[in-house]
Amino acid sequence: MLKEVGASGQISLGKKYAGQLFDVVFYPDGRVEMVPMKVVPTVQGAAPDAPPSASPAHSVQQEAAAYRVGDGWLTPERLAARKAAYARTPEEIESARNQWEAENKDAIEAMNARMAKIGSMARRIHEWRKAKAGR
Repeated sequence: MLKEVGASGQISLGKKYAGQLFDVVFYPDGRVEMVPMKVVPTVQGAAPDAPPSASPAHSVQQEAAAYRVGDGWLTPERLAARKAAYARTPEEIESARNQWEAENKDAIEAMNARMAKIGSMARRIHEWRKAKAGR
């Protein structure tokens, strides 16, 4: 979609986006990225089991830059999955790896047989380049 910035420096996204918050990121090359954000209300300074009225609630929006990976964006779901992955013990990681390997045994064996027969893509490209250079 092509949008033109008006004389006042504004663009209109349409009523669909009315009232939504966006994190606006300005890149050195001139690109502008607008990422939808959500504000999460929290209670600061209260005990974890205290009722919400025990302390004033503050609206906290975490900085988007803290969660940027390359040019991508981590959603709350992906952040939760990453946190859970970091919390796993080495035994849990090894167990998950073994389970995945058992579930994919047939596919792994088929791929190994194919590689033995025709070679990996890297090997085939290497041989092709060598042959092309020899012409």
